[in-house]
Amino acid sequence: MSLVAAWFWGILLVGATVFLAVAGALLVRRLVTVEVLERQNEVAGFIHAVIGVVYAVLLGFTALIVWEAYQKAHDRVEQEANELADLFRNAQAFPADVRSELETQLRAYARLVVEKEWPAMAERRSSGETWEAYNQLWRTYQRFRPQNEYENAWYAQSLTRLNQLGDRRRLRLLSSQIGAPGVMWAVLLGAGVITIGFSFLFGTRHAAAQVLMTSGLAMMIGLVLFFILALDHPFAGIARVEPDAFHQLADVFDVWSQTGAGQPR
Repeated sequence: MSLVAAWFWGILLVGATVFLAVAGALLVRRLVTVEVLERQNEVAGFIHAVIGVVYAVLLGFTALIVWEAYQKAHDRVEQEANELADLFRNAQAFPADVRSELETQLRAYARLVVEKEWPAMAERRSSGETWEAYNQLWRTYQRFRPQNEYENAWYAQSLTRLNQLGDRRRLRLLSSQIGAPGVMWAVLLGAGVITIGFSFLFGTRHAAAQVLMTSGLAMMIGLVLFFILALDHPFAGIARVEPDAFHQLADVFDVWSQTGAGQPR
């Protein structure tokens, strides 16, 4: 889902929730007299309080789950970028030809993640080019044979980082493909309709007062649902995770390649 489409559906969700709530409240007032509604206030208020508490817990629990999933996706991006930076730094300890090859491949991987994979993740896909760049890194390390203990130590560290890079990458892709299940949205929307609908059963002398209270309740529910919708897909929603950590790598790579970080020979 594009950013514009996400905003459109989010605003439509909140607006439609408020509109339908107000329309429902006014319709009930036309069909049922205020006197009849007022006599039900005590019973309706008790039941509505129970429903409201249950729905508030459900809504809050769902929002918390979605927020935690969003934070995990953000952390996985940073961790993957850290693994890539460590591989680049470790490569400074290898012979010039191997170091140059690894630097080129690591830069290419970071660039492809930003240019190819981020748009693909917005559509819950991965990038074949980026997978190939990762596999190329493996082939380069598999061909290299350390010539002394110094290179062997850095080589072992690099293989550990390369394995962890693959793990972070798979977790990032998994985060882009998993969202709140359809049954959860069905429960949230259905329970929201019941919660708002019960507010129609209260009787107030002034229609404006009831409209104001009902629209306030509907807006609050709509905004929380909008929050859940915005974070539901971390790489495609309104508050999508951006590849800032990978953008930063270009500067880090330039500094380390010029200073020869990790190369105290």
